[in-house]
Amino acid sequence: MRANVVPPGWRPMRPALGARGVAVIVAALLTAGCGSPVTPSPTGAPTPSPTASPAAAATPSPSPARADTLTIGWACTSTLPFNPCTLPGYRNAALGGTMPVPLIYPENVVYSALYRYDGTFAAVPDLADGPCLPQADRTVIRCRLVATTFHDGTPVTADDVAYSYRLYHQISAGWTGSMAEVRVVDPRTVDFVLTAVDPMFLTVNLPAVPILPQHAVEAAYADWVATTKVLKAADLAKLADAIDEEIASDPPVCALRLEAVTALLPKLGVRLYREDYLGGNPEAFSPCDYMPVASGFIRQAATALGATGLDAVAAAYQCFSTSWQPIGAGPYRLVSAAANRVHLEAWPGHHGGAAATRYLDFVPTDLDAADLVGGSVDIFQQTILNQDAAKSAISEGLRVATLQGDSGYVSLKFNARPGRLFADVNLRKALQLCIDLPRDVDAATGGTGLMVYGPVPPGNWAYNPTLPKPPARDTTAARKLIEGAGWRPGTDGIYTKGKVRLEAQIVVRGNTGDRDHMADLIGLQTLDCGMDIRSFATDLPKVWEMLGQYPHYIPDTKTPFDLYIGQYGSDFDPGGSDLGQFFSSNLSDATHPDGANFSGFSDPVVDRLAAEAMATYDQDERASLYRQAQQELAAQVPAIFLWTSLSYDALRSAVSTVDGPLDLTAPNWSWQPERMVVAAGGP
Repeated sequence: MRANVVPPGWRPMRPALGARGVAVIVAALLTAGCGSPVTPSPTGAPTPSPTASPAAAATPSPSPARADTLTIGWACTSTLPFNPCTLPGYRNAALGGTMPVPLIYPENVVYSALYRYDGTFAAVPDLADGPCLPQADRTVIRCRLVATTFHDGTPVTADDVAYSYRLYHQISAGWTGSMAEVRVVDPRTVDFVLTAVDPMFLTVNLPAVPILPQHAVEAAYADWVATTKVLKAADLAKLADAIDEEIASDPPVCALRLEAVTALLPKLGVRLYREDYLGGNPEAFSPCDYMPVASGFIRQAATALGATGLDAVAAAYQCFSTSWQPIGAGPYRLVSAAANRVHLEAWPGHHGGAAATRYLDFVPTDLDAADLVGGSVDIFQQTILNQDAAKSAISEGLRVATLQGDSGYVSLKFNARPGRLFADVNLRKALQLCIDLPRDVDAATGGTGLMVYGPVPPGNWAYNPTLPKPPARDTTAARKLIEGAGWRPGTDGIYTKGKVRLEAQIVVRGNTGDRDHMADLIGLQTLDCGMDIRSFATDLPKVWEMLGQYPHYIPDTKTPFDLYIGQYGSDFDPGGSDLGQFFSSNLSDATHPDGANFSGFSDPVVDRLAAEAMATYDQDERASLYRQAQQELAAQVPAIFLWTSLSYDALRSAVSTVDGPLDLTAPNWSWQPERMVVAAGGP
């Protein structure tokens, strides 16, 4: 029996293209860590492998003008939709989410994958010795490995790659894209057998799977089995059920089993730091945040005890010593971890050469960036969340990276299915002309939203910078479009066609503030164009039910929606959910009720461009096709793209790279932390 186990709290967001699993960043970051207590490694660097180059073999020695440590701050009381203290990769090297998120955290520098993302999220070779190449029939992708070692000195081999992908497939509930099989060709060559030609396997899957040392994982599993042999799966499952029931009660009961669970977790190989579960209060431990995570690990251990083979390894993986003392092939190796510091040291045998700064530390810090100003923290990512704070940081001598599209974007989506009101492109264009989009976005977001003009975020390798901006508000032109489509003003000023009135509801998640406000503004302004558009606010579960069940009825009705304001995440490859939500191949219907294209938009030009993009492995050609698709979407208006919420990274001016200043305009500006340096005594 196969045990597809995902980490507690993690749920994959389903992709735009068929059964592909594109894990969205925010969903992946909800995972909590797990692992056995850390035994610190010796502080001296391991002996380099004979395969390491002479330049890489030298112990990194910082320049006298540079500090020997780069310090990254995190905050357990962050107002982000995830808690950085419990991210996979901060407390353990948890698999199952997406590895290469645009953050510097331990997992990203301890591990390496076959590919990694550059500053524009283009996939470039890492452990792969040059591009991975499609073979004759283009459904086999061959990767040749660089000659390098893991942190324990053992060589990275094709067997390790194959094992990592098979294990990842189990842990992530099948998220390995179109991979049907992975074959070892020789010690440094591996073939990925795909079910079809799939260029997104290179851009999405190859950067996402950390390469693990098979021998170390199997040894850690054997140790875990020996440690847990006195425990029973049924007892653990029963305990997890009881905890979940207590937490779900009203009011929740969270501390009843706290001490018993705290004593049990080390027996499972799990360590949770209470300092990571503060419930938004830096002074108070929150059992109601801690116990759901603990319950998830207890249930995971129960699953592992009832499984065998790779299923059992996958189920128990987060509890292994290799999750808390990970062994990778990245530029840094873990030395020690504690509640107040994760300490890493440059790995001298790294295939790209030793990191420029010897130590990399992760420490808790203050939300107000005082530690940055004081110099005890060098980089604080995704924490300054408003423009005033960003300006204040700059006035204090800090540098600020403004991240556009990092948190996705908000749009007004039309139901463009035949027979629905906005199947007529002229009505879609008329509604767009009826609203004063720049002023509305500014008013709805309080000045914190940046207008977007398409589904691909700025700076992405396939972003189209020439997209036209929406036209200025012009109610006269809007009325001409409406009347040209056969509508006539009614006695109340609202257009009609036969017995049909030009009216619709905007489904929006209630209590969202900015989206609620935007729906109201649209309703108010479209009255001037003879449209009766009203907001229909509902709760999140009902929104998900509407989007996931064809024919997508407005909640508590039997009428399909016409308009919906929602937020959408962005993928590293725009062929995923960014553009895929408009492909006819992803249309939802009775057979595929949860298809990504729930709005029913269908356009032969977009479909042709999509088909051509998915038929080539040439990334430059795909970028060109994706840009053309964005132009066609701008012309057909299947949605009115509204805004992205800006987020900010802050860093001391003393931080730069061995090549010169950091490019903070790149969306993934921190993609090479191994090349970062800190000027000693600098601001």
